[in-house]
Amino acid sequence: MPEAFSYKFTTESKPLSFDFAQMLVNTETISTATCTAIVVDGTDASPSSILAGTPAISGTQVTQRVLGGVSGVTYR
Repeated sequence: MPEAFSYKFTTESKPLSFDFAQMLVNTETISTATCTAIVVDGTDASPSSILAGTPAISGTQVTQRVLGGVSGVTYR
């Protein structure tokens, strides 16, 4: 799973994928997923507002679309 994603403009909507393949044994699958967003640097009173919709699961990958955000803020 990557530790960082490239930057995103506040005007973009971007899917971010997390691959859990190395964390799962052969018999394990992902059945549900929840994503959260927090501020690492800067100020955003509502960081979870960058999450658009629900996470999508495809095999070992979970994808969450993010949009908006506050210019200059770093999210995790």
